[in-house]
Amino acid sequence: MNIAAQIVGLNGIICSLLSFQQKERKNVMLLQTTASGAFCVQLFMVGAITGGCLDSISFFRSLIFSQRHKKWASSPIWLCIFIAAMTAVGIMTWQDTSSILPIIGSLLSTLALWMKKPKHIRIISLFVGPCWLIYNLIHGAYTGALNEVLAMASIIIGLIRHDLKEKA
Repeated sequence: MNIAAQIVGLNGIICSLLSFQQKERKNVMLLQTTASGAFCVQLFMVGAITGGCLDSISFFRSLIFSQRHKKWASSPIWLCIFIAAMTAVGIMTWQDTSSILPIIGSLLSTLALWMKKPKHIRIISLFVGPCWLIYNLIHGAYTGALNEVLAMASIIIGLIRHDLKEKA
């Protein structure tokens, strides 16, 4: 086990978990950007090329999406660019059948983070976790896998705290 890679992933876990507990979109996005950077580095460290490349795109995607309140970043063209880039990079870096998992996870995550309402981000993000969980386990990114379990729990807690509470 690559201890250094797991330590990098631990930093990603902290940022990821905190992101789903934020009420403000800008805070969700800042923490998601930082988490993407950490997991990108971790995946390259364990040799998971497809996941690492997709997370590097995710890092830039989160930077752009965090600026959606500005006119230049609010164009739907960005959503199309990132979906196309992730699909193309996923195909070009294909390692084995497990490579489909981060492609699906990245596409769902891109759609989630394009949403303006944190509630929608949380709901769609719940389906991202299983894809990355399995991929991380296959490739030895154990703290990345742990992140997905914890992130799914955090998303559920966030939905209960912020979204289901609204209806009550």
